Amino acid sequence: MARLNLNQLALTAAQLQVADEVRRDPAVVKAAKQFAEDSARAFRSGAALARETQSSWRRHSPLPSRTGTDG
Repeated sequence: MARLNLNQLALTAAQLQVADEVRRDPAVVKAAKQFAEDSARAFRSGAALARETQSSWRRHSPLPSRTGTDG
């Protein structure tokens, strides 16, 4: 049967505790919230850019739009 390495176990537990403290740090929480808001804003901007580009492409296209119903 494998033996537990108590030093490694204690080190892992300490690292988990530090990770949890960092995760709950007010500055980290604030930065994460700002990052999420900025990311959402960037996504919406990117979607608007894609829509406007597609619309402009249609307006400037020399080919008539095809509906697939012309015989």
